[in-house]
Amino acid sequence: MKLSTTKWIKASGVSFTLLGILHLLAHFMGSSGESIPDIIVQMRAYEIELMGTHSLLSFHLGFSITTGLFMVTVGMFLVIHAKKIDGKMLRTLIFFVTITLITAIIYFHILAYGLILIGLIFLVIAYFAKLKS
Repeated sequence: MKLSTTKWIKASGVSFTLLGILHLLAHFMGSSGESIPDIIVQMRAYEIELMGTHSLLSFHLGFSITTGLFMVTVGMFLVIHAKKIDGKMLRTLIFFVTITLITAIIYFHILAYGLILIGLIFLVIAYFAKLKS
């Protein structure tokens, strides 16, 4: 059975949504051991003066939560709006997801970049399916 372009885009969206949900779950339900690693203590102590005083740890945690929410948002956008996505938008998505994949390969673990790679593959398949139709 041949899947339509819309189904491939939705599958990509599911991959990104799953990554975002797993990221947020790991963030909020991660290790709660009693010992605090030295790096966390150092990040808490290092303060940044930017429209108020913030610790480096608060910036890190804020970006982490934002990343998880953003992946869920992008994934849900793809699922909800799959029928409206044209070839030009697919090329743009493929370009930026490729950059995201390269960054993830450098800085993250296999689960993170694996789900991004799966999402990218589905977008590429959707693009070529759209070209054929």
